[in-house]
Amino acid sequence: MAIIATARAVVLHSRERRLLARLELQEREGHFLSESPDIRQILRHAFAAATGILPISRFDLYRVDRMGRVDEVWTVLRPERGGPAEPIREVASPHQGERIDSGRLLELTATETQRSFAPRDLLSGGPDRRRLRLPLYSGDRLVAHLDLGSDEPIGDAQKAEIRALLAPLTASLNALRNWTIAITDELSGLASRRYFETRLSEEWVRRERYGGALAVAAFDLDHFKGVNDSLGHGAGDRAIRRFGEILRSVIRSSDLACRYGGEEFAVLFPETGATAAHPIAERIRSTLAEEPFEFERRSFRVTVSAGVADATLALDREDLLHRADKALYRAKADGRNRVMIATVENG
Repeated sequence: MAIIATARAVVLHSRERRLLARLELQEREGHFLSESPDIRQILRHAFAAATGILPISRFDLYRVDRMGRVDEVWTVLRPERGGPAEPIREVASPHQGERIDSGRLLELTATETQRSFAPRDLLSGGPDRRRLRLPLYSGDRLVAHLDLGSDEPIGDAQKAEIRALLAPLTASLNALRNWTIAITDELSGLASRRYFETRLSEEWVRRERYGGALAVAAFDLDHFKGVNDSLGHGAGDRAIRRFGEILRSVIRSSDLACRYGGEEFAVLFPETGATAAHPIAERIRSTLAEEPFEFERRSFRVTVSAGVADATLALDREDLLHRADKALYRAKADGRNRVMIATVENG
């Protein structure tokens, strides 16, 4: 029996070494944990590593925010005909915004040390199963929950390999969370001004090198000082928070919205000209105009003015922002609650 146990241990360690080697290669070649982590890239590599261990039938990831709520729901579908896996964000998931059930979480978690936790489904000696429910912890902080399904029963050796995979996956997700916090405006939930300007600089350089379209939209909430003065800063905060939600829901995944300062916002439209960006800005404007607000039983409305500028008219990225800003103030002068496009004449 001792000989059999030793042989099994050797096989297990060999598999762990092979898995770690694969992950190291993926990290070197694919930036598994990069300077500015990309959730899609992280999930692609994790899915590829998992399919090297199991015939994956289900790969669902639930990212958890600092308040213990489901922040994002992602699904990676098994690719057809050998194509690449593509992570899909389930925006309409019923679990979006759901608070994590602490009692249920304890059922899925095994305590290893006072500040170290592991998925109970990965403990050796348990029954072979086709589904793994895996809470992912960085220390004692829950980062995400991974739900894996397999076409075949999952044995102890495969559980050990999956567990080895979870360490770099959790580290990447935790780095993504920290990075997101660092570049996000807390009130609006949008990107910070500094990050926006960094991305604008990158997109300007890319356009100069390879060509392509680029546009920027500047937004300013109308009569915002009046909201703060008459209803209080709590009402103003509510308006900023909701406008951030509207921006995130309307813009595309390739676009970037930021809170530029106070009640000022900006959106970067890579590979998009002002003509194509204008309808998006108009949809943002009309959505806010139709939004009812209430604060301390008092109803109020908020509108926004916007200016859109095209990179073809600008000398540099600062000039692009300046032209968007001038178009914005033209919209203000013409009556507010409207979107103007910068032209050669007015910009």
